[in-house]
Amino acid sequence: MRLTCPNNPEHKTFVMTVMSPEIWCLNEDGDCENIEDVEERHMPVKDKPFDEARCAECDEPTVIEED
Repeated sequence: MRLTCPNNPEHKTFVMTVMSPEIWCLNEDGDCENIEDVEERHMPVKDKPFDEARCAECDEPTVIEED
């Protein structure tokens, strides 16, 4: 896989927003407690995580080229 800018092939830096989920263990008062007591949970992963990447120089959505 290779990310490319459709406006300018010399643009080599790309950006995207990533949201990283956190699990907070709260008691009935809303206070944080020991997270080690909570079993690990996983959020689903997007099938194509780079679909929202954009060129850092011109903000154009990237083109994803498969190898």
